[in-house]
Amino acid sequence: MIATTFEARPRKGRAFFDRAVRLLRCSPSRAVSRGAVAVGAALAWASPLAAFEGPVATSAAPPSITCAAGEVASVVTELFLGRDAGGRRVVTEARWADFLAREVTPRFPDGLTVYDARGQWRDATGRITREATKVLMILALAVETPAGTASNGQSRADKIAAIVDAYKRRFHQKSVLVLTRAACARF
Repeated sequence: MIATTFEARPRKGRAFFDRAVRLLRCSPSRAVSRGAVAVGAALAWASPLAAFEGPVATSAAPPSITCAAGEVASVVTELFLGRDAGGRRVVTEARWADFLAREVTPRFPDGLTVYDARGQWRDATGRITREATKVLMILALAVETPAGTASNGQSRADKIAAIVDAYKRRFHQKSVLVLTRAACARF
């Protein structure tokens, strides 16, 4: 089972996560271990892109995972980065390439994946808002090594938080959705 942790904070405190826990009828630690079920229940209840404000430092690492022979315990982090602000496209392909080169690649030089997506959510007035999105996927070892924190001595979580903050500041974004889960990787 894929375990998922939340690294974003709902607008109304822990209400988002607490509601997912209630829907699953379990403790918060058990909700995290139920992974995809917790995310599915929580996202079905709240609008995924509009529901989050900035990253939250979490003290708990993603749950451990047992991998098959030849696989490596890893952490997959996905950032959902909206490209519009104020009703217009502010993140062009050129501006995205510059952001990727300046903010992301120096923090995760070993590799990453980016793909285009379309997101939508219901705003406070009930209107459906649609937006072009870049999804940034980063795979890292589950157990950080000194080499893994070599970039300014930052942990993976600190690097992700710095990317989120830089994106929000540079492109005037209110939120970035961050999903983190344990995974097994084989190269």
